[in-house]
Amino acid sequence: MDYAHARHAGNAGDVWKHAALVAALSELTRAEEPLSYLETHAGDGLYPLGSSGEWGDGIQRVFGVRDGLVGRYADLVRAFSAPAASRPAAYPGSPSIAARLLRPGDASTLYEIDARAAALLRKTVPSAEVREADGLGAEADAAARTLVLIDPPFTQKQEWTDAARTAARLSESAAVLFWYPIKALTRPRALLAELGKLGMRGVAVELHWTPLRLKRERLNGAGMIFAGAARAALPAFMAAVPELGALLQTHGEWTSVQIGF
Repeated sequence: MDYAHARHAGNAGDVWKHAALVAALSELTRAEEPLSYLETHAGDGLYPLGSSGEWGDGIQRVFGVRDGLVGRYADLVRAFSAPAASRPAAYPGSPSIAARLLRPGDASTLYEIDARAAALLRKTVPSAEVREADGLGAEADAAARTLVLIDPPFTQKQEWTDAARTAARLSESAAVLFWYPIKALTRPRALLAELGKLGMRGVAVELHWTPLRLKRERLNGAGMIFAGAARAALPAFMAAVPELGALLQTHGEWTSVQIGF
């Protein structure tokens, strides 16, 4: 999969990912103790949207929602556009969404290996510590409550293996959200099998908004793995899945799968 944050910003995969992120951060910030947020592939942090793009089948479809988890997510996105706008002018990446949900006393560490993106990220989220390095080498602070978002570009097959090893390692001390793309089931199912072999325990939730029998250049769906304390967010997220499925489907049908491992 050829992935570039800016080109795909606000697509259905981002909607799925960021609704899960809102659910997890909302749950983990209920406790008074400080929370650390760590992201392995942060990107620019904010993306201006053109007159058309993949966002039309993603954030545009949920932009007007006001209620529930999807409404809370959409409200965060609407904050980056003019009041009463009918379409988003810009799309906030996960670092910007997290910054709106973290509290004073919480911390954010963002990994971004691309120098240009890292420079933009420092301006977009000045409160965060930006590390210009490969996030798959990230270390979570075992002494702190930490939520880790893992979402590599998956441009190479090896990234599936490397990301799995990172997720298994970090899940020993941190709450983990692990996003992955779905165009067929071979690699996603191999990913879950590998995580199980590595000793990681979690729940994967997938949404197939385009039937997998239909081959296309864009995503057919996406998955999100909840591990560690992130699993506390599952009830809120699962309650939103039917709404997300109905809004994001492309051919009159959608499928959701929940897999424990």
